[in-house]
Amino acid sequence: MGVWYLSGSVGVLSEGIHSALDLVSAAVAFFTVREAGKPADHDHPFGHGKIETLSSLFESVLLIVAAAWIVYEGMDHLVNPREVHYQELAIFTILVSMIVSYWAYRHNLKAATEVESSAIHVNALHFLSDVVASVGILIGLLVLKFTGWQPIDAIMAFSVAIYILAISLKQVKRALLELSDTQLPESEIQTIRDTLQPFEHKTIELHDLRTRKSGSTRHIDFHLVLCGHMTVHESHHVCDEMESKINTVYTGSSVNIHVEPCEHENTQCRDDCRFFQLRKKETLGNGS
Repeated sequence: MGVWYLSGSVGVLSEGIHSALDLVSAAVAFFTVREAGKPADHDHPFGHGKIETLSSLFESVLLIVAAAWIVYEGMDHLVNPREVHYQELAIFTILVSMIVSYWAYRHNLKAATEVESSAIHVNALHFLSDVVASVGILIGLLVLKFTGWQPIDAIMAFSVAIYILAISLKQVKRALLELSDTQLPESEIQTIRDTLQPFEHKTIELHDLRTRKSGSTRHIDFHLVLCGHMTVHESHHVCDEMESKINTVYTGSSVNIHVEPCEHENTQCRDDCRFFQLRKKETLGNGS
């Protein structure tokens, strides 16, 4: 922002605004990630994950406001052209900003991937947009230095604003989908089904699969039809195995399984059911 004051470059101003919002974004993420990581309690029986989603929505809205401000300043510079001073200092500042932002982006992206944090992921996107914006502004400043064409400064600022707006709207949509309990992406649902497929020999039917996401926690529940002759212990063991398998794929998932008994009126099912045959042998063995 200091270099913008000296140079008068709207491109440098756009980077200054963007970087300031990065600081706000990081501060918000710092507190919300700590809060979202707290275990479930009496007031929040499903955990605090949605605090993180609200945080990412707030940060995305801040980016939209920043884009609007950059567009406003760019229009003002087109209508009232002003010479850009200290061009070498502006170029050097943007170059340093680009390098630092890329390092911060890689660091945040790695952390967001490891813990599946939407707040840290948005923070990473902030830094990525900084890198892209810095490249655009740097090109504009170099063109200005060697050609003297003043409108390029505002044009590159507009490009930055459009890019920021695009990634912001995408993140707003993602946050709203999570807040409205939209099901997981179809690819993840298929992964869950594929994970449970090896249990077919132990189960009869799986239906009413429901999914949603709260922060980094996936909530998965479904109805599971098992042989009615299985003991509570046997059916519970099957459910434990399925839950454990899901958590090896999606760590930290909350899995809820509603067990239903099969229809005993189906004679063919009884004849073919290995659990029923086992109970029958045990009964005969006891002389009943």
